[in-house]
Amino acid sequence: MRFLIAVLFTIVSFAVPSFAGEISGNFKFPSDIAVSSNRIYVVDGLNGRIVVLSKEGKQLSTIKTENPYGIYVDADNIYVASQSGKVFVFSKDGELKKTIDVSGRPIDVVKLGNNLWITDAKNDCVKVVSLETGKLIKKIGEKGSVPGDFVSPFMLATDGKDVYVVDSINARVEVFDKDGNFVRTFGDFGVEEGDLYRPKGIAVFNGEVAVSDVVNGAVQLFNPYGAFDGVVAKGLQYPISIAYDAGVLYVLEPLKNKILTFNVQGVK
Repeated sequence: MRFLIAVLFTIVSFAVPSFAGEISGNFKFPSDIAVSSNRIYVVDGLNGRIVVLSKEGKQLSTIKTENPYGIYVDADNIYVASQSGKVFVFSKDGELKKTIDVSGRPIDVVKLGNNLWITDAKNDCVKVVSLETGKLIKKIGEKGSVPGDFVSPFMLATDGKDVYVVDSINARVEVFDKDGNFVRTFGDFGVEEGDLYRPKGIAVFNGEVAVSDVVNGAVQLFNPYGAFDGVVAKGLQYPISIAYDAGVLYVLEPLKNKILTFNVQGVK
């Protein structure tokens, strides 16, 4: 009886994500997305710009920038990782406020506290840089497969306490605390449900970690310790980046120049 009650509770408390719709745009192999304040920010790198859309998909504005790849948006600013070895900080109106030279080949950026975290694919590491001074505070990891190292680190996410790093070639997610100390890693290499083959995108929300995989063509859910919680979508074409906002998961398919949306409201 206890087992039956536990099973029923699990079924009731875990809502199955459902397809909500799609947003197409005049992009050219977009690489990353962010969602904030009812706006969708799309990194349209080959066109050298950030495209700002309404949640209905209407283009509102564009921000020209140099070799953009990854993006993070908070209440005040837009942070863009440029493969020219820089991070650009824009106001929400698109005014360039600051340029930070971080060298290497930046892929993605997130802000935690007063610091920026940047994945560097050239040097297989994560750099923590002071937003105020632009100086390097800490370099995390090097090329390798032991916990704390990386091979092609890709997208980043934060829950406001820890930072989650997609370690793409090692097919795993690595977690670090706000001081850059290694906390844990998770991910089993493979092509079955619950496995990771070539993870790229990540989003953290409501005690869940969503990870996209460009080879498996899936977006899957895990708890913060790596236990498999379910599939958001499968059969996708190269889902490179994901973002979450207000019960909706946004999945970028760059080869199709579109964003798919999935309702995940109620997911535990």
